[in-house]
Amino acid sequence: MKGEFLLLTIIFCLIMSCSQGRLVEQNVIIVKIPPIYDKNLTEEENYWRFRHFLFPQEEIPNPVPKGLPNDDSLLYVSLDENGRLKINSQGVGDVSETEFLTERLAVIFKERENNKVYESESQKIVKAVGIKAADSICYGDFVKVIEAVKQSGAEPIVLLFNNDSTLKVKTFHSIE
Repeated sequence: MKGEFLLLTIIFCLIMSCSQGRLVEQNVIIVKIPPIYDKNLTEEENYWRFRHFLFPQEEIPNPVPKGLPNDDSLLYVSLDENGRLKINSQGVGDVSETEFLTERLAVIFKERENNKVYESESQKIVKAVGIKAADSICYGDFVKVIEAVKQSGAEPIVLLFNNDSTLKVKTFHSIE
C-alpha cells in the first residue's frame, strides 16, 4: 500500500511539473558500457574492438596486427573491497575522501595536454577513464567514485566488468 501511494505521488508530481512548463534539472553522468569480451575472437581482435569503442574515429585494421601494443591511453580507477582507490597501480586514497582522486586525474589530463597526447586523428586530449569495483562495494560508494572521476574532466567514463561481464555492485537498502 505504501509503495502504491508513493508511486502515485511521484506520478502526480511529474504531471504537475510538466503541466506548469517547469524543467526539472538533474545531474546526469553518462557512463559507457564497453563491448563484452568475445571468447571466439583473438586477444588482438578484442583489443581493437575495445579501442574502436573508445575512439570511434579509429578504424579496426584489416587484417588485425599480431601482438598487443603497449597501450596506456585508458586510465582505470579501481575501488577495492576496503574502499581503497587506485589509478592504475598508484594509490590515491579511499572512497571517504575522493578529492585526491579528482585532483590526480586532472593533473594527468593537464600533463597529457602539455605532452600533446591526442586521440588518433584528432586534437582531443585522451581523457578516457575506466572504473573497476570490487563485488562487495555498495552502490553509494560506487556512485561517489563515478562522480569524482566525472569532476576531473574524464570523457568517456567506462565501466570495466569482472570476467563474467556482469556488474556486481551491492545496492543500498534504507532502513525504515
